[in-house]
Amino acid sequence: MDLPEWLEWLPVAGKKGEAIAPRVLPMPLELPALRTHSRFSRRKDRLLPPPESWRELAEYPIELLREIDRYLKRLNTERLPPRQRLRWVIFCLQYACPAIRKIYSEHHKGDAVPEAHDRREGLMVAIHVCSQLAAGFKHILRRDYQLPDARYSRVRGRVRECAQLVLELIRMEQRLRALRYQKLPATAWLDCNRIFFAIRQCEDVHAQRKALTCLQVPLERKDGDASLARRLAQNISIHQLYIMIQLYGLMDTNTVSSQKMHIVDAQLAKVLPRLKAVTDTGGPLGMGQVIVYGNQDRPPFFERQDEKAEAALARQRLLDAEEHGSTGQQVPVAVRIDLMLLEESLRREHEQLYRLFDSSDADDRSRMAADSQDLTRLLTVDAMCDKLRMKRRQHPRRYALGKKILYVYTGFMSVYQLLLEAEAEDDERALLSDEHQLRDALAERSALIASERDSSSAGQWFVMDISAGGVHIRTRESQFTTALFIGQLVAFGYTREELRSPTVGYVARFLRNGPDIEVTLRTLSTKVEATAVQSDFLSQSDMALPAIWARLSDGREGVILHQSHRLSSATPISLERGGKTVSRLIQSTGTLQREFVLHVLGKMAANAADQSGTPGA
Repeated sequence: MDLPEWLEWLPVAGKKGEAIAPRVLPMPLELPALRTHSRFSRRKDRLLPPPESWRELAEYPIELLREIDRYLKRLNTERLPPRQRLRWVIFCLQYACPAIRKIYSEHHKGDAVPEAHDRREGLMVAIHVCSQLAAGFKHILRRDYQLPDARYSRVRGRVRECAQLVLELIRMEQRLRALRYQKLPATAWLDCNRIFFAIRQCEDVHAQRKALTCLQVPLERKDGDASLARRLAQNISIHQLYIMIQLYGLMDTNTVSSQKMHIVDAQLAKVLPRLKAVTDTGGPLGMGQVIVYGNQDRPPFFERQDEKAEAALARQRLLDAEEHGSTGQQVPVAVRIDLMLLEESLRREHEQLYRLFDSSDADDRSRMAADSQDLTRLLTVDAMCDKLRMKRRQHPRRYALGKKILYVYTGFMSVYQLLLEAEAEDDERALLSDEHQLRDALAERSALIASERDSSSAGQWFVMDISAGGVHIRTRESQFTTALFIGQLVAFGYTREELRSPTVGYVARFLRNGPDIEVTLRTLSTKVEATAVQSDFLSQSDMALPAIWARLSDGREGVILHQSHRLSSATPISLERGGKTVSRLIQSTGTLQREFVLHVLGKMAANAADQSGTPGA
């Protein structure tokens, strides 16, 4: 034990030291158990300091992080003095940060499904290292937090440093997992909340400190920005880190394209300095408020969960009493976060972006050629707005028993061709089917080439649950898995016979669970037909757009176009139905996604007499 470490444990005579606010709440953290050594094996098994030779792996970030991960797994089970542990963990952090940043910079805009081998290996080892680094700092934090006040006053700086580093590492893990469509584990949520609630009793959680640089890459750049690149804040507080973790979890980024996660960061960073987590008073939640309890293992709630919080607190009180003999009275503790500032910021951004896609000029060529970056920003902001309100399930789920298989056709043109085949005569359908054998095979399996040759069912889409709003499916992921993305148009059926009249929907959500990938398909219509659409502008060049006519759930008509072919509201169009040409008017945009747009149709003014009796006219 070195001199500073020895001084921390000296008994305090006379003065009781610096006044410390009462630390009523305990800080039980999820940590690996420490090893016990016999006096005979201690020297042989002694852990050595991290090697300087790591610098030779600077150009190989994945291998470097694997070495750091192996070392930290051993370090986090050893009994070490806090100063020595801190010194070694920080040494590991200094080597890990540049490697994580390099992996993040290289892969944060790559395709997530299917996931390339290097992307998967890099992100997975980066996630493991973040978790192990956090565990190293949590060991020190838990030990220091339990010291008597006089001794605690000597290590307050170390407590604040470790608490902030743990929250930063949890946020990094959350961000890296989001790129793989994974959720932050319940243990990480629990530690995040317990640390914040405990530290805010006795320390200034608003004090700013330099942020880690692991994820300090450019966020997004709009046209006209004076700066070349906008980045995350260089200085950050424990309070801001905590709010960022909570809001990022609330956004449910599994419904956002992994390539556009930086837009979520950018939107949250706009209002982060003005958001506050205030102590809950026990009254009803106001509009736009969420609540977080100190023993919560998930993102914020939109409704009070006092009974669950009381039960979790009672369990914590019993464990604390068994470990430390503490029987002090504790009260349920929660904080509220007001989301109104975030909601207003997102609403203004959404209105500004949506104007580009809702022009009333039918010949607005500049709008049709709008920058794809604006579209992806709009879709991301729209998804964020959707998460600021509590959702209640409208349609009951029916869970699939056994291994029910789904046949899935992905992509606008693939769906369009499937509908053409369904409408063709038997001889013509057989010819078309011969031409699309590969597409049909991929519809049955997400990967035509199975990565496991001994598994006859590898790559098949298995149904997990079904509702009127969509279907939840999963498959064993491999490098050959069919390419999927959020906002992709799909057609599906439960048998090949059903594919003659398939259901059309789109990919709404991913969740990667071990070797499996789960996909949520949201239904657009169960009554669809392949058609062609022509506007006045297109008719001048004798052109027509491939389209899909759909009967919507509310009885109205809609037409699905590829995103590059979207038309303006109030545009008169002609389309083919049942061998006849009918005239319709684009009333509004019903669904806007990355690959397609669904326009809601109405009848032309000339048919006003018929319009009164037509649903949705």
